Amino acid sequence: MLTAPDYTLLLLGVIVGLGAAFVWMFWEFEQIRLRRRRARFGAVARPPRRDSLR
Repeated sequence: MLTAPDYTLLLLGVIVGLGAAFVWMFWEFEQIRLRRRRARFGAVARPPRRDSLR
């Protein structure tokens, strides 16, 4: 049987784990959003390449 301090540590572990999972989830969403933005606007934002044979 678990005591009150054991339940407290278990609760804190669950809260920290869920918090870390949410931070990781939002980080991944942000990375996906940035990759899509770069893919969409990356070619337009770059200056045209110059021919190096001149």
